[in-house]
Amino acid sequence: SGIENLVTLDMGGTSTDVAVIKDGEEEFTTNFEIEWGIPIQVPMIDIRTIGAGGGSIAWVDKGGMLNVGPKSAGADPGPVCYGQGGTEVTVTDANLILGRLNAENFLGGSMEIDYDAAYEAMSKLGEKLGMTLEEAAISVIQIANNNMADALRMVLIEQGHDPRDFAMLIFGGAGPVHASDLIDSADIKKAIIPKFPGQFSAVGF
Repeated sequence: SGIENLVTLDMGGTSTDVAVIKDGEEEFTTNFEIEWGIPIQVPMIDIRTIGAGGGSIAWVDKGGMLNVGPKSAGADPGPVCYGQGGTEVTVTDANLILGRLNAENFLGGSMEIDYDAAYEAMSKLGEKLGMTLEEAAISVIQIANNNMADALRMVLIEQGHDPRDFAMLIFGGAGPVHASDLIDSADIKKAIIPKFPGQFSAVGF
């Protein structure tokens, strides 16, 4: 593409990874923890991870505020719309209800989606919040987007980069549907979506 400055965003089912490529070179860090409190001091690509994915669960805290993630429904049982026994609303359910996913062509039409179950679960969440179904779904998406936009700003601005000098390469099974929202909120000028975004990491390996 000839683009030398990229911020990458990989949104899968459970998490989102972001990283920076500046002047065609990946950025490295030696500040990394294998697990909480177990640091290692070897150079590796600087990838930041947050708990935001298609399976991130929407929940209401004790103060009545809506939260999204970091807990995830994972692949099993997965989002409510997967029809595998999931009961907690996820980002994928919100995208489906808002028409941002095509229920007739999910996984190329190979996976049947339970729209009615997602609709019922989102309605219950809306009732808890005093919102309509659509308002609840939009709120779930907005919170997930805010979390990812914060991660983009964190890797760019804290390292002295101007987001306007970067294009966002967005991939992962859940990522591209959020591309327009994220470049707008993070003040990034362009989004690039690979032809097969759900397989992009595997192709990279």
